[in-house]
Amino acid sequence: MQGEARHSHRDPLQLESGAQTQHDITPLSRDVTHPSRDVTQLNSLKQKSVQINNRRMSTSTYQGSTTSEDTHVQSQLAYENTYQLEPYLHQQFSVKRIQDIIKAVFIQKLENMKYTSESFRLLSIQLSEQIKTQVKQELSFNNRYKIVVMVTMAPRQSQAIQIASRCMWYTPTDKFASWEFTADTFFAVGVVFGLYYE
Repeated sequence: MQGEARHSHRDPLQLESGAQTQHDITPLSRDVTHPSRDVTQLNSLKQKSVQINNRRMSTSTYQGSTTSEDTHVQSQLAYENTYQLEPYLHQQFSVKRIQDIIKAVFIQKLENMKYTSESFRLLSIQLSEQIKTQVKQELSFNNRYKIVVMVTMAPRQSQAIQIASRCMWYTPTDKFASWEFTADTFFAVGVVFGLYYE
């Protein structure tokens, strides 16, 4: 007669949380006469455990935890084409308004200044950034213009200078505005290009 041995046993498939419910894990019953049934039952328990873990992982993601996969999916968002080939009336590049911006920035920053090559090299970068920021605000936040700002400053030494630029141009939408500031010791020329991007 075969004897029975009773011992406490922790299921190796028990979930990490330690909670074991009737629906989570089915107890494994040993069948000595048919060992293949044990393997089949063990495999089904593994599948149930994986499904429960996946369900819990998806729930935690839904509750607000972001993973690298979520971030990757968000960065690949695509927007539907608007088929807008020209700017709306309130988004158009107004040459007069852009000239006023260049003029205001130049007068504010350059009035009563003396020319030095080192300080003016850095100043030209600051002026171009400030003009670009104000032009973008003027055109509104959802405009499709690519803004290019060029500021040129040089000392006045009875010389002549010509500033030229060249680019692909679509006349109905692409525009530019320029303004020149003249002082006793230097001059400055600011040019803003607005290139419409479909």
